[in-house]
Amino acid sequence: MSINEVLRPSDLTAELLDAIFEPTDLEVRRDNDGDLVVTRGVSCYVMQTAENERLMLMTFVGVKEEIDRAAKLEFVNRVNNDISTVRAHVNERESIVFDYHIPIRGGISAEAIVEATRFFLLASAHAIDRCDQDDIVR
Repeated sequence: MSINEVLRPSDLTAELLDAIFEPTDLEVRRDNDGDLVVTRGVSCYVMQTAENERLMLMTFVGVKEEIDRAAKLEFVNRVNNDISTVRAHVNERESIVFDYHIPIRGGISAEAIVEATRFFLLASAHAIDRCDQDDIVR
């Protein structure tokens, strides 16, 4: 597979995603559930959406145990206001989650997937550094 070859949503299997990230400088592994995890300082999950039109990158941000919901919401609001490319929210388990969507409908190159993932990892680290004014992140 050429790094610039156009990949269609139907091409993006778990095996192909592994092959896309394997030759990069990013750390790549499958977790116990078989989910693809890519790391460069920050880790993110790389998942295909149900309709297979996007790849969703998702990072769980660890927070200190004593942090209440209000402080978490202040943090995610700062991220959403200051870092336009990362979406942040507090999920139903009270975890802070960052996500980013890569459109794949119509086709995308392996290089674009890797570069978008690198960008998300960098933007996530930047969001934590810039927006954690109350020192809530572990």
